[in-house]
Amino acid sequence: MLKAIIVDDEEKNREGLARMIDQFCHDVAVVGKAESASAAKKAIQEHQPDLVFLDIEMPGGNGFSLLEEMPNPNFQVIFTTAHADYAIKAIKFAALDYLLKPININELKTAVEKAIINMNAAQDGSLLKKKIEVLKDNRKNEGFDFEKIALPTSDGIDFYEIREILRCEADRAYCKFHMLNGQKVVVSKPLKEFEDLLEECNFFRVHKSNMINLNQIKKYVKGKGGYLILSDDSHVDVSVRRKEALMDVLSNPMP
Repeated sequence: MLKAIIVDDEEKNREGLARMIDQFCHDVAVVGKAESASAAKKAIQEHQPDLVFLDIEMPGGNGFSLLEEMPNPNFQVIFTTAHADYAIKAIKFAALDYLLKPININELKTAVEKAIINMNAAQDGSLLKKKIEVLKDNRKNEGFDFEKIALPTSDGIDFYEIREILRCEADRAYCKFHMLNGQKVVVSKPLKEFEDLLEECNFFRVHKSNMINLNQIKKYVKGKGGYLILSDDSHVDVSVRRKEALMDVLSNPMP
């Protein structure tokens, strides 16, 4: 039986989630609840949980800051939030998990199942620590300045600087990341999962098969759709449907 703590500043949210866990997640027992970041620290120290449901915005500090202050977080984390905002992208970049309020039962069960798998894969907490480092690096400036990304592979999770990515290539249910150093990383998620995230980082989907780092374009060659020559001299086709949008982006680059 896994021990869980619920951290949320609203009592109705804490009690509601506890009831859902009791009813639908039979491998999890709620051993503690906390209404603030400071109370959460005490509860974690006291109960040594396997799993923490962590609200993002709370009095006296947010969930991100709380995690970053934990020296050796030997537990799994599922963030909870009422807002599908920029913070969600930070969570996704770090390959962490989250639930949107009001919490859906099926999403809760799926998140708990994933947490159990992750816990078995890295029992010493090292994986969570690396994810927190990605989260912290992406929060250096006011708001979020995305610099790193966690990529789930068949062997675990690899961590990269976003600027190291040359392009992303769709491969059915997988995605192949081509790095500037020539390395290829096959990720166990489709390209669509990364499209919205990487658009924030000056990437552009030029074709259903490819999303490219706009900073790595050497030349555009005209044609029906045309093609791009990237910094490694590789050629990437541009679809007719995406050509006009690409021209607009190249004419008005991000600052």
